[in-house]
Amino acid sequence: MTMDRIIDWTHETRGIPEAGLAVTREADEATRAALAEALGVDACTRLVARYTIMPFESGRFELHGEAELNAQQTCVVTLDPIERTYRVRLDVAYWPAELLGDGPGADIDSLADDPEPIEDGRLDVGRIIYEELASTVDPFPRSDGATFEWEDKETPARDNPFAALEKLKRRGD
Repeated sequence: MTMDRIIDWTHETRGIPEAGLAVTREADEATRAALAEALGVDACTRLVARYTIMPFESGRFELHGEAELNAQQTCVVTLDPIERTYRVRLDVAYWPAELLGDGPGADIDSLADDPEPIEDGRLDVGRIIYEELASTVDPFPRSDGATFEWEDKETPARDNPFAALEKLKRRGD
């Protein structure tokens, strides 16, 4: 499983009806294990995504919904295990490759901020969910109320390396 296929959830565009498609997906154990490793968390105990995909003209699609991840992490202060729930909003436009970029046929006056490409007739929903979660999961989680008290123990002051040169200069005067 490569990094861009941590969550291997795709949809064939030809399988999406004109009225749209409502989807609920839950990650299996293998996907959750790979996701935990990729996100740097102790464990992913649950990942559920609920979304709809609507087709539009010119072979475009829009996906709207949310994903929810339950993760086990370690508090960076107390080192106690903690449970966290992360929710991400999914609002994505998918466009055929010929409508993206600067080439002929590209839609310069796009309403979509940053449309995703339709690759080989598929919408890669798993990659989008992974990217959204990766930008949301707290890499330094703290237990509620955990605080870190810093004590600055005075370290002996190092001699200025130029102090010796200053002494030599004074002797020479």
